[in-house]
Amino acid sequence: MSTVEFAGADSRSTAQPPARGRKGSRRSATRTFFTPGTIIASVLLGVTIIWALFPGLFTGHDPVDGGDTAALLAPSAEHWFGTDQIGRDVYSRVVHGASRSLLAALIAVGVGLIVGSAIGLIAGSRGGWVGEVLMRIVDVLLSIPALLLSLTIVIVLGFGIVNVAIAVGITAIAQFARLSRSQAVTIMQADYVQAAYGSGGTYWSVLLRHVVPNAVSAVLALAVLQVGSAILQISTLGFLGYGAPAPTPEWGLIIAEGRNFVATAWWLTVLPGLIVMAVVVSTHRLGTALRKAAE
Repeated sequence: MSTVEFAGADSRSTAQPPARGRKGSRRSATRTFFTPGTIIASVLLGVTIIWALFPGLFTGHDPVDGGDTAALLAPSAEHWFGTDQIGRDVYSRVVHGASRSLLAALIAVGVGLIVGSAIGLIAGSRGGWVGEVLMRIVDVLLSIPALLLSLTIVIVLGFGIVNVAIAVGITAIAQFARLSRSQAVTIMQADYVQAAYGSGGTYWSVLLRHVVPNAVSAVLALAVLQVGSAILQISTLGFLGYGAPAPTPEWGLIIAEGRNFVATAWWLTVLPGLIVMAVVVSTHRLGTALRKAAE
């Protein structure tokens, strides 16, 4: 066999990994994702999503009007999470509050994902002074504590759950921008990208056909992680009084309303707080598993 023939055979043999290697990689990713922890997290998040979509299937109590129900009743078969200071069923308020908290978190993640990824992809693929200017803006966002920045934005935009979601989303832009930029820089150095340019591809065609599809898995894993962080931030702002106005059922507001009764009615804060913590931990667990599976 000549040298040319040997080089061609070798390049063909290394052009793509063997099928067994790809199958092994898929099996490894499946084992990484489908663990007891991720299954429990998926079930918890699934229940929370169903709460948000169909709250009437899980409770028949009015989340806003307690009616003639006695106030500060302890948890029981009739009122799983007890009642609050004006007789409202706390479990019903938590279930109905899931829709507002999850929707606000999705809005926040959407803002961070779209704006941050666009900034990072352009900065990483363009480079030069454009990339420098965009990343200096990102550095400014990173230098401000997230809670302080979100509070400032809410004060400028006005109170309300939607404005809180937008404010939290703006604080997430920097993280999405940094990740997408690092992905774009790596992908732009790949041989197939250089080949695409060599065959006459334009900047935007290469960006949309090669860079974005290859960066999306890592960015989506971060988005799942950010859902938990967004829920926590939104609940914190709601606790401080910047979110939904009373008597709207919203997780942060529910916890805030019970803080004056911790000594006599612990369930008003502890049980809703446990729900928030479970949802946040579950999203972080799933996000971490997705990130590992994508590697």
